Amino acid sequence: MTRNTTKSIALILAGLVLLAFNVGAFAQATRTWVSGVGDDVNPCSRTAPCKTFAGAISKTAAGGVINTLDPGGFGAVTITKSITISGGGVAGGGILAAGTNGITVNAGATDVVVIRNLMIDGAKTGINGIRFLAGGSLHVENVEIMGFTNRGIDFTPSGNSQLFVTNSDVHNNVSAASGTGGILIAPTGTGIATVSIDSSRLNDNGFGLRVNTRAIVTISDSVASGNSNFGVASVAASDFSDISVEDCQIANNGAGASVGAGLQADGANATLRISGNFVTNNENGLRAVNSGKILSFGNNEVTDNVTDGNPTGPLTTR
Repeated sequence: MTRNTTKSIALILAGLVLLAFNVGAFAQATRTWVSGVGDDVNPCSRTAPCKTFAGAISKTAAGGVINTLDPGGFGAVTITKSITISGGGVAGGGILAAGTNGITVNAGATDVVVIRNLMIDGAKTGINGIRFLAGGSLHVENVEIMGFTNRGIDFTPSGNSQLFVTNSDVHNNVSAASGTGGILIAPTGTGIATVSIDSSRLNDNGFGLRVNTRAIVTISDSVASGNSNFGVASVAASDFSDISVEDCQIANNGAGASVGAGLQADGANATLRISGNFVTNNENGLRAVNSGKILSFGNNEVTDNVTDGNPTGPLTTR
């Protein structure tokens, strides 16, 4: 072997080593970290964290997890793949989203997005806390969403999608504009939304929960209180809007507004099924308009509202 040949082989090997290093350096990790003192030029490892969720998500593999290391405002983010964003046990970790959406989800039809242990603050100028346009499912767990001028959670999938909200607080999302509030379920196109809300609090919003057409929703063991229009409303003149409200406290909604209500069904295809709820101190306790249906198992306490109202029909157990 000649000296030139040996030199060429050495150069080739060095190039391969460098190429392998670069590929490894830019590979996406299954777990990444952000920190208030991080930098988005970092690889988002635990020892070299990123500064923002937007910086970390491009370096996190589909199905991976972004964790927070310490308190901080980690910026708005758009999610286009399966991902978990988790604040862990860190107090004060979250998103400050003044003038914009906090989290936008526009993912694939089978993608699963989990938002866990975060505070999402619109600072009274943010648009939506979480805006869901497309994806398989969204899980919101132990999240506080506040200060948005449109909705805390704006769930408007274009296809069939699921939403799960557990042990979360959606409060103080209100502006002078109509239609602002806590959680809006309003599928677009031919999509159907299947929603479960459990052990959560929807308080001091324009409305607590509004469900439009093509949605099947269960809300249980939750509170909708102090909302300026209504606590929970099913709205559907066409298609269907179906809500089951179980073991909830619905109080102090619609104060002074003649159309305000604790529980409301609006439209010929709007249905509320109610069981074991305490409905009190609302402008209207139960309000069914435009042929809407409120069907009761007969075990609700509806008392001390300006107008208590009545169910439109009974339900019986099998």
